[in-house]
Parts: sequence; structure tokens; C-alpha cells
Amino acid sequence: MFKRDKFTKNINDILLMRFSGQIGIGLMFFIILVGFGCTTMAPYFAVKQISSKIQVDTDELVQTYIKNIGDYQVFINNLSRNFDFTCSEKEQTQLSRIAYSNYLIRKISLTPYGQNTCSSYSEQTHTHDINSTKISNYGENMSLWLSSKIDSLQRIFEVHWKGDKGELIVSLEPIVEEILRNKYCDDCVLTSVSMNEEVENFSWQGDIKLYSKEPIYYVSLPNGLRLSSYIKPEIIDKTAQELRMPLFLIGCSIAAFLILLRRSLIRRRLSLHALVQRGITKREFIPYYQPIVNVKTNELYGCEVLARWKKKGAGLISPMEFIPYVEKSGQIIPITNLLIEKTIKDLSIINWQLTNRVISINLVPQQLENLELMNSSLQLFSKSKISVKQVAFEITERKQFENLAIASEVIAYLKSQGIDIKLDDAGTGYGGFSYIQELNLRSLKIDKMFVENIGTTDIKLSLLDSIIAFGKQAGMEMIAEGVETKEQSLYLLERDVYLQQGYYFGMPMDAEEFSLYNQEIQKRHSIILG
Repeated sequence: MFKRDKFTKNINDILLMRFSGQIGIGLMFFIILVGFGCTTMAPYFAVKQISSKIQVDTDELVQTYIKNIGDYQVFINNLSRNFDFTCSEKEQTQLSRIAYSNYLIRKISLTPYGQNTCSSYSEQTHTHDINSTKISNYGENMSLWLSSKIDSLQRIFEVHWKGDKGELIVSLEPIVEEILRNKYCDDCVLTSVSMNEEVENFSWQGDIKLYSKEPIYYVSLPNGLRLSSYIKPEIIDKTAQELRMPLFLIGCSIAAFLILLRRSLIRRRLSLHALVQRGITKREFIPYYQPIVNVKTNELYGCEVLARWKKKGAGLISPMEFIPYVEKSGQIIPITNLLIEKTIKDLSIINWQLTNRVISINLVPQQLENLELMNSSLQLFSKSKISVKQVAFEITERKQFENLAIASEVIAYLKSQGIDIKLDDAGTGYGGFSYIQELNLRSLKIDKMFVENIGTTDIKLSLLDSIIAFGKQAGMEMIAEGVETKEQSLYLLERDVYLQQGYYFGMPMDAEEFSLYNQEIQKRHSIILG
């Protein structure tokens, strides 16, 4: 045993050293390759980063704009009530005071009908110096314009209002456009304003071809306006350049993590294989027994043999921790034979051979596709008092057969020896009920997933009834698994499914516990007969 353990350890060490050597040769190349691969994503992340910044800044500026101006019609109608449209000295003072108190207002101009214009701003601007474009009309007496001086980069909103006494023009500061334009670099953001999907009017003049074809971000303003932001490719290139090193380091970190993860998984796989092999050598795998009861007669029909791993220093290991692996690795075969050996010994002590009770043992398709493997398992009964005729093999639908023709021949041979073959987990896996026909099976076990829906409105309850109806019509022996309540047991009994297994009758037990359980069953049966 020592030599075998040492040999297994040496093999594992050699494999791990070889793998480590491969990592040492290819690690730097793989890490650098992934790192450079991530840098190719720099322009994409640059656009995302810039878009996020512009979105946050634009939304903040727009909220400030809305808070101070809001709806143009409401704003200017309220504003017009402050004036008599006389352009008196008092009214001019009022114009200056209102414009000064609201930093979003650049200038307010009044033009009483038949009189000259007065303004909150003393600088004189000639109309021929102004270039204006109407954006929208708001009713009959109000319109929105974009205006600028000739040869000026800056354009501003102007709200024009006409009343009974004269005309009012409010020029608004281009706060959103101005801040965005130079916040990230000089003239790197171009903004435009439009009414919904109409032609855009750019808020400052420049070479539009220098900017992105599509807006990087747009936001809806009050009054049906839409503000769109375009950026120069230079800012993308600059941001992408700044991101290349972080992305390279992130890529390298991801590559290193993947390599370490792969190494860890391989080490774990090798370690688990070695541990299982050691467990087989040390005979650490033991059978647990779960009773199968005939509820019609209150007698013990038999038991299902379940694998448990009792590892020294680690206690009892759940089958979910090792069964999926050993089924793939093929180690399930020696484990099954080990369970059969111990089952024969345990059940012989309680005189199982003097009864007609059944021992149900789980197999994987690989075992039923190899007659030599099955014969080696059956040989374990040759020196036993327990007959192979008391054995039933359960094949799960959850695993797929590779060669049904060979499996059918092996199963036919087992049946000739008096061994029953049961379809486990019926209705849950690959074969459906085609296995019953192709493998000529006469027994099935109804999976817990159907039984647990008894008493509910789940659709799987109707599937349970369909499985039972099929089994009865086919004249099959049916065993229900996962019975945990009296309600479930009675429901099944009413439908002639009287062979039942589950926590309601007993949890999986070790040999000593099952021996006591068997004695208790015998006592109760003797009392009933007496």
C-alpha cells in the first residue's frame, strides 16, 4: 500500500512539474498577448468613458438650466408682467435688475410699439451685425431663435415674445454649450440644438467635418428641444492612449488569473483522482442502505445501496462531492464492486438470504455495456449465501448509453441470471421511456421531483399521473422515490404505487442502523401476524 501511494504521489508530482514547466515557458508570451489584446479595446472604452463624462456633465447643466428657466412660455409670460413697455428710466432699471439676478439671462430687450428699443445691456448692437435662425414657434406670439454676431463662434438662444404693447426679447447665456465646449480640451465638443428629429442647428460655428458623424450623447430639453454633443477624434485618441497601459495591466492580470485557475483545476483534478484511488485502496467507500417498503403489506420490500465515502480525518463525505467525478473517471467501477462486497457481508449478518428481499444497486451505462465488467461484479456473490436473484440493478436516465444494442444483450444476460433491471429517475433524462422498450425493462423508479409535487398545482403532478398510468398499462413494477409525507404515500397507494422509498420510511443508514431497523420491521410484522 505504501509503495502504491508513493507511486501515485510521484506520478502526480511529475504531471504537476510538467505542467508548471509549460506555464514557465508560455506564461509571459500568453500574458503579454492577452495584455496587448486588451489594449485594442482602448478606443471603445475611451468612447464609453468620454460619453459617460459628457452625460454626467450635460445632465447636471441641463438640470440647472431647467431649474432657473424651465418652460419658455411660462417663463417669459411671467417676465412680461414686470413691464409696462414704456422704456422709462424705472423700467430700464428693472430690466437690468432682472437680468443681473438670473445668471442664465444675458440680456433683456424691450421694444414698445412705435418707440425705440431699450435693453438691460448698454452695448449697442446693430441688426445687420446679427445672424439669427428661427428654431421653433410657441403659439402665435412666441418663437425661439439661435443668434450670434457675424464671425462669432458663439451662438445663443433668444426667446421672442409679442404682446399688445410691444415686443420682448430675452437672450439666454449658452451655459451648457460653453462649458462642454472647452471642459475636456479646446473646442473638442460641438453641441447642436434641434426640435425633435428636425435639422440640427449648431450652437457655434466651426468645421463640422472635424467632429464625429454621430452624437456621442444627446438629451431632451424642455420646450421640445434636443441637445446633441459631438466630439473630435483627437479626444478619443488621447483618452485611448491614457487607457492603454491600464488595459494592458488588466489583460495581463486576467491572463495570469486564468492560468492560475487552470492550474488549480488540474491540481484539484489530479489530487481528487489520487484521493479517490487511495480511498478505494483503503476501502473507505461504504454502503448506506435506504429501505424500500411495501405499504400495502407493511413489509420491507428491500433496500437501495447508496455510496458514502468515510474518509479518516474528514468524516463522511457527501456523494455529491465525488460521484459525478468518479462516474467520469471510471473509478465508479471498483467503488461499485467494493460496495457489493461490503453489502454482501453486512446483509448476510442479518440473514438477508433467508428472505426474498431485494438489493438495489446503482450502475452507470458504461457498466451495462460491458459483460466482462458485470461478470466480475456477479462473481462477488459466488461465495455468498445471498443469491444474485435477490439483486436488482438500477440504471439512471440521467446518463446516456453509447451502445444500446450491446447494453440490451448484457441486460438480457443478467435477466437470464434472475437479476431485475430497473429504470431509475424515470422521466428526467436522455432516453425518456424509449429505454423501457429498447432495453425491455419491466421495472421503473419514479423520481423525487415528481413525487414532491403531490398536494400542489404544479404541472409536474400531471406528469406523475401520466408516468403512473403508463407503468400500470405496461404492467410494470413501480417504486416511488422521495416519499416524505403521509399525504404523498397515500396518494401513491391510491394509484397502486405501493412500493415506496423516502425519508417518510427511513433515511439512508449505515450497516448497524439498518440492522436495528430491520429488527424493528420484523417485530412489527410479528405483532401484526400474532
